[in-house]
Amino acid sequence: MRKLSMALLVGATLVGCGGDPDAENQEIVSNLIQAGFPTNDIMVSDGAVYVGRDAHVTLEASREMLQAPEESAEQYRTTNLVGSGVTKICINPTTDFNSYPNLSQGLDQAIANYNERGLRFTFARGPAADCTATITAQTTGGTGGQAGFPSGGLPYGNFFIGTGLNSYSVDVNEHVITHEVGHAIGFRHSDYYNRSISCGAGGDEGDAGVGAILIPGTPSTATFGGSIMNSCFSANETGEWTSSDITALDFLYPGAAVANCSSYSFTSYRGQNGQQIRCNCSAVSGGSVWGTDLYTDDSNVCVAAVHAGAIASTGGTVLVTIQPGQGSYTGTTRNGITTSSYGAWAGSFSITGLTPAPTNCSSYNFTSYRGQNGTQVRCGCPAVTTGSVWGTDLYTDDSNVCVAAVHAGVIPATGGTVRVTIQPGQSSYTGTTRNGITTSSYGAWSGSFTLSQ
Repeated sequence: MRKLSMALLVGATLVGCGGDPDAENQEIVSNLIQAGFPTNDIMVSDGAVYVGRDAHVTLEASREMLQAPEESAEQYRTTNLVGSGVTKICINPTTDFNSYPNLSQGLDQAIANYNERGLRFTFARGPAADCTATITAQTTGGTGGQAGFPSGGLPYGNFFIGTGLNSYSVDVNEHVITHEVGHAIGFRHSDYYNRSISCGAGGDEGDAGVGAILIPGTPSTATFGGSIMNSCFSANETGEWTSSDITALDFLYPGAAVANCSSYSFTSYRGQNGQQIRCNCSAVSGGSVWGTDLYTDDSNVCVAAVHAGAIASTGGTVLVTIQPGQGSYTGTTRNGITTSSYGAWAGSFSITGLTPAPTNCSSYNFTSYRGQNGTQVRCGCPAVTTGSVWGTDLYTDDSNVCVAAVHAGVIPATGGTVRVTIQPGQSSYTGTTRNGITTSSYGAWSGSFTLSQ
């Protein structure tokens, strides 16, 4: 398995405001050593000081590291965190950044990663209004990233992503960008004390009880693949949080109490496109909804959320994103909910669920479930490309689950979440063409599955 470092030793020149840059760097290095960072993990490159190879440290941030922590030991964080005055962080990509499609899509998915956690601040892709802090997303060479730590209660002001990552999957780009934003809001590497855990080589970045504080509820030891904040990444990352990451985020930046969705009038948010509201749904009984995936803003949010597959009918927490009005809305039946069609309407919303993303379906070997008939496995499909499938509605258990799910009409070709139900083997399977997917016929086979949302 190929391992890639987040570090980019050829990073762009970063120049501080005012003063003698050489003298400032000397003070930063001195402060870092006092804070417990080993000298062999402090690097000066292109006029900037880095620790852990990818975390840029400013003079102000280094001085804050020498201050006593506000509380006892609280994955790992720095003493520097984002202050309570920050409620909306806008990430502004440069024109060059936007020109790389996988970097650009990775940024959208990284922003969604944070917003789906319902933290006390939200992220938005800029330019956007009402930003209380901004981060610039920039490019550099190589395949990795660079960022820095918060200072003065603000997240670090920029991060750099290597353009070589554009040749990797969107998921890998999502992973690296989520990682660098993590540094910008105060997270250290999860394996800071032994980089070889994720990198295969490397030592201790340093811990004096100030620069790397354990977050309660998270493990004190790292494992390969155990955190999105590990020092190095592999070429098959999913870009999603681990349970340890979620615990760390929820501890450091917990959201306020979540209001019931029924308390919001979403029509009043028209024109605030991209604005996100986190709210809670009780068990769903009934209500009118118009549209599919994009719903009219006078639709019942909780009923729409069940229709969209964001929550079950028993309820849950959702993230509602304000969208522009549409020329028309198409009604469909999904998850036991039938929505209506409508013509032009002045405002819309989309909905996602605030639950950890399911494991990718490709990580399962469904032939190993033979005989466990009725067992259900929930898993996620990225955008569907190609794969072999045999059968219709009932598929051979060596078929590509995600391609079969598109064929069955359970998810669109852009991907989604599916529920795989293990079924007995059949004496024959019939191939058909549906939803742009052609499956093959086959004779007797020892195991099958069906698919649902």
